[in-house]
Amino acid sequence: MSGEDKISSNESEGAFNEFIEEQLEDLVENILNEGDISSIGDRGSDIVIEMDDIAVPTFTYGDEGDGGGAGGTGPGTGGGGRLRFSMPFRRLMELIAESLKLPDLTKDGKGRIKELTDEFKTFGPVGVILDKKRTFKRALRTCVGTESYNPEAGKYDVYVRRQDRRYKLPERVEKPKYNAVIFYMGDISYSTYGERLELEKRLVNFIQNWLDFNYGAGNVEHRFFVHDIDAYEVRPEEFYNVSNMGGTQAAQVFELVFQVAFNEYDTSTTNFYAFYFGDGELFDDDARKILETLESSLRPLFNRIGIVEVQPGRLSLLNRQVATRFHRDPVIRLSEINDKSETIDVIRALFGER
Repeated sequence: MSGEDKISSNESEGAFNEFIEEQLEDLVENILNEGDISSIGDRGSDIVIEMDDIAVPTFTYGDEGDGGGAGGTGPGTGGGGRLRFSMPFRRLMELIAESLKLPDLTKDGKGRIKELTDEFKTFGPVGVILDKKRTFKRALRTCVGTESYNPEAGKYDVYVRRQDRRYKLPERVEKPKYNAVIFYMGDISYSTYGERLELEKRLVNFIQNWLDFNYGAGNVEHRFFVHDIDAYEVRPEEFYNVSNMGGTQAAQVFELVFQVAFNEYDTSTTNFYAFYFGDGELFDDDARKILETLESSLRPLFNRIGIVEVQPGRLSLLNRQVATRFHRDPVIRLSEINDKSETIDVIRALFGER
């Protein structure tokens, strides 16, 4: 092995970490270029990453010729090895957010909730809960001072006096807690299968991960609604598998989401998000009703409303109608997707700074 291939012990950790960071950057770049965000995996769980064609590095300790070294190549110099490791979900989302320049959503809206809790951070001579550890320390210090505790003289008694007692005192602590509710709306009146279905799944998967990352998975509720001629709520697993009756009235699902948000949550403290997926084809006065609901009900209440036309046709006009009143609106975001390569463009349109 040549001298330049050797890595001393004080360089090994930094070199290998740098190599791993480069591999992670390549992984994120691939996710963004390919639009394949399904590799993010289950929300909030660590992501297991396997890298092919990597020679696991062997490090040399000490100067060349000193002995005790081990031959081998440095990281990433070839050799067909395989490296498998896990990375925290939060780290991957941070890398994706940095690459896409996505903002910190918890700064939006008025949904900060002040959660009051009692923590025992102070201590005093009176109270209900005795702090035995602090009491003993004070009593021992007093007994040493009065020589009632003096091992050299054979005195081992520790007396706890009233003035030595220390009690735990509750202190009211105000902690910020974020709470968000996400509504997913799907048009099942058009042919939602095959590629269309996969495109929707990719987008919903990323949105769920992104908002869980921002607010904390335990602080986010995800709810799913579909419509054909009627609108109703479904379980998450049914969102992509609901049979339709034909016909469509999209305005109903927007109105239903507003009613649920207004009647079931504290609107002054909850962050609301809504995302609609469909082919964009409207009939009768559907567009007018949707615009009215958006303007009078949803927009004043929601942090973000995204409307995505999935493989729209020549009759698709939902986004065109909405754009006449909400062009480049900071709350209402419009986009369309035709294949997976556009996935990241849609994410930027829905969440990027404006």
